[in-house]
Amino acid sequence: MRYRLLGPLEVDVAGRRLEISAARDRILLVMLLLQPGRVVTLPRLVDAVWGDAAPATARAQLHTCVSRLRRQLPGAIHTDTAGYRLTVADDDLDTLVFARLVADGRASLAAGELHAARKHLRDALELWRGPALAGVDSPGVQAAAVALEERHNSALEDCIDVELQLGLQAELVSQLTGLAEQHPLRERLHGQLMTALARVGRTADAIAVYLRLAEALDEQLGLAPSAALQELYRGLLQPTTTPSPAQHPPRPAPLSALPHPARVPVPTPWTLPRDVADFSGRDDVVARLVAAAHAGRDGHPVVLTVDGMAGVGKTSLAVHVAHLVADRYPDGRLFVDLRAHSERPPLAPHDALGLLLRHLGVDAERIPADPDERIARWRTELAQRRMLVVLDNAADVAQITPLLPGSSASLVVITSRRRLGGLDGAASVSLDVLDDSDAARLVATVVGDRAARDPGATAEVVRLCGGLPLALRLAAARLAHRPSWTVADLAERLRQANPAPLDLTVDGRSTQAAFDLSYRQLDEPARRLFRLAGLHPTGEFTVRVAAALSGAPVRDTDELLGRLVDAHLLIEPVAGRFRLHDLLREYAAGLAAADPERGAATERMLRYYLQATAAATRPWEHNRHRGPVDDDPPGPTVPRFADHVAGRRWLEAEVGNIVGAIGLAERSGLHRYTCLLTRALWAFLFRNSMNELSIDLHRRALAAAEALGDAFLIAMTHNYLASAYVRAGRGDDTIRHLHSSMAHPAWRNMATNNLAAVYQTTGRTAEALSMLERSMTVETPFSSQWTCLATLLRTVGRTDEALRVAQRLLVVGRTAGPGQLAAAGALQLAFTRQQLGHHRVAALLLRSIVEHPPTSDVGPAAVCEARSLLGLSTLALGDPEQGLALLRAAQREAEHLDPPTGCLIDNNLGEGLRATGRLDEAKLVHAGALERALRIGYRAEQARAYEGLGLCTDDPRLSRQRLQAALELYEAMGATQREQVAARLRAIDGPGGK
Repeated sequence: MRYRLLGPLEVDVAGRRLEISAARDRILLVMLLLQPGRVVTLPRLVDAVWGDAAPATARAQLHTCVSRLRRQLPGAIHTDTAGYRLTVADDDLDTLVFARLVADGRASLAAGELHAARKHLRDALELWRGPALAGVDSPGVQAAAVALEERHNSALEDCIDVELQLGLQAELVSQLTGLAEQHPLRERLHGQLMTALARVGRTADAIAVYLRLAEALDEQLGLAPSAALQELYRGLLQPTTTPSPAQHPPRPAPLSALPHPARVPVPTPWTLPRDVADFSGRDDVVARLVAAAHAGRDGHPVVLTVDGMAGVGKTSLAVHVAHLVADRYPDGRLFVDLRAHSERPPLAPHDALGLLLRHLGVDAERIPADPDERIARWRTELAQRRMLVVLDNAADVAQITPLLPGSSASLVVITSRRRLGGLDGAASVSLDVLDDSDAARLVATVVGDRAARDPGATAEVVRLCGGLPLALRLAAARLAHRPSWTVADLAERLRQANPAPLDLTVDGRSTQAAFDLSYRQLDEPARRLFRLAGLHPTGEFTVRVAAALSGAPVRDTDELLGRLVDAHLLIEPVAGRFRLHDLLREYAAGLAAADPERGAATERMLRYYLQATAAATRPWEHNRHRGPVDDDPPGPTVPRFADHVAGRRWLEAEVGNIVGAIGLAERSGLHRYTCLLTRALWAFLFRNSMNELSIDLHRRALAAAEALGDAFLIAMTHNYLASAYVRAGRGDDTIRHLHSSMAHPAWRNMATNNLAAVYQTTGRTAEALSMLERSMTVETPFSSQWTCLATLLRTVGRTDEALRVAQRLLVVGRTAGPGQLAAAGALQLAFTRQQLGHHRVAALLLRSIVEHPPTSDVGPAAVCEARSLLGLSTLALGDPEQGLALLRAAQREAEHLDPPTGCLIDNNLGEGLRATGRLDEAKLVHAGALERALRIGYRAEQARAYEGLGLCTDDPRLSRQRLQAALELYEAMGATQREQVAARLRAIDGPGGK
């Protein structure tokens, strides 16, 4: 499979272009391809597809999209508890090929191999077929497209630099002129155009390019051209030599300082550390901070704050930005470590002021001892200066406030692991970890071409380090010191380490030590909550879960979580949901492993998830036997759900955590929770046709029940595992597990009724009917048994009895309120009325389901069936256009439902197409229904498909063959349709027989 994003989305499978027409499928596929090999979380996918307008069923609809894509891309998409991951070979995705070629080109350029550099870069640019991701309508995707276009522009500029060095300026003038018009503020392109024009003797035109750019920058941004461009311009005005074709053109630096202000004749101290030589990434953040620094007004200091978790690169960024703007501050560049997170005690404001004043050259004896006088002296010294001051590693606003200038044209850059929300007027940036591209660039800058030679292993190192710059630098430094290692060797060592990058130590620096310092700054209640959060199976949770873990009230827990967020030990991606960065999660888990509360806290969390899941699914099951999942009253942190919609939304948000909790219970040997959590989640999995997940969880639950030796739980799990198998169309497995469930007296009746439903599906009508009629006298049956009984009675022609059963089910359902029971009754009654030819009555009943109120718990399968049947009745009532529209809509909805429902919906559509004369289309639909029905052993729909195919062909021989197959199936089931099919066969044979 080959994927192309550098232009309109294209997918080739075995040399054949694959058509992905559904807009949501295209967005989902692109989001997975933008992070190949990495898990893309469900919230991020939901946001990309729907933005702020996400429906309550968004996650279920995503599962549908994934199912469709998996059919087209077999083996490519993998499920994770947090989302989905797409595997793709490096050569099969054009963005990866582009990145590799650009890296090769830049490496060749660094080695002085100009022709090789040009070839690599031009090959990379040739991969572009138009605007990246054109036609994929999603803000999230288009944001990624902008980033890709920026990479294209940067690579193009690199290539032009190389071609200028090769003396190809005459060929470039036309291209550069067009590019400058497309990008009127892009300084590097304008500098290249000026250089090319000057080299071909068009100096006046080069000067005109500069003047147009200067005017545009001033009008739109209030900035002057960069120092490098100004120098190039001055050289054009007063040339001393003619530019040589081999001369490397000046490379403008867009973030350079403006023209120097007048200098003050005072000492110019410089304690700013050197810039990080291999600083890479964070281009947008750097540009934002530089722009904020340039936006200052005389007499008003500019204050910038950078906060983020330990190891995220705050100091490196602050120092890098300081060097970029240093020329604007000629009176001194000072740097002070305030030691908020250090082995030494934090630096008191009084002591920091003394240090700063000494850096300014104030004699020690003239530095005031009084705190207020010391602050006043510091502000007086800065009043007539343009100073740059970096205050690194700040504790809080109280430590910072005395160090801020008063009236001054100075710049102060502050870094902290805490958010400094109390600094009015400050421009603030909260750093996150590096994205995959920037993280890979960081590794490459440290280790060189080894990273470019193996981008897959580099991506794995990035993943294992969680994109954290400190961890990446330590890992890359280890590799740089071992020239015999490949990047794959480093990735393997990181995989074998446990936890992977926390143990990395280079020259006394380690991620573990950085986290330790942040952790030690907390008070004990916050430390305790952080430790216990390490027990969470996914690291993303709500305040209620945290309260359950800690056993504390929700209000107190919320306050502690806020403190952890402010300390950048937790992330709050959306209001009310908290997440641990992967490395912090490993760190917290290590702390929790030694906590004596570990066992009790784990059980509190599992009990919370069990009770909350039970509360959310309870309204969906009505009088089903829920057994021990409802035994305990909900604890104080468990949410109360006002209606079905609230419960469904909670489940959609938490299903990944519930699955993670089941895995945690399994690993911890808490087998009862493994069983009961799976049982509590069953209704959500069943109603959303999440069969693969349901089968996996119930298999694990069955092993847990057997480990407990609990016969009741074993029988219960066999029964619900069978329900997952029936949805997957695996009849033999279904029957086997139902027989196992029937061995327990408490489950015998339910399993027997469920087995009858399976027999009905597989055509064993007489057995199913006998089984139901016997078992349903034992106790009040469930809606599924009433539904099955009504279907069986219609099949064998006992229509009056079927009518009474459906009416009884509808009465009971409406008494319970709008929802599953009422829908089941209306659906069965409509089926029966249709069979009797009462289409107006059937249509009224079916509309009550299709237009069900949003607060009801009607499942998608019931709505889909109702829409399809409504289409048939609408056709019968004389509206073919609306009838076919309903039938087609139902078929689209059925794509993500269980196979039995899909067969029924397909055959209904085929029947409708036949009725409107669209025989060729009907033939295709019935053929699809037959293929699916044969695969799952659904005899009734096999018969309908054969009958439909027989009625769609003009070939009497073929028609007879298919109708005969239908007749044999109908006769085996005892179905009344056999008489109609037999009559059609007699008509084909004619009076003389065959």
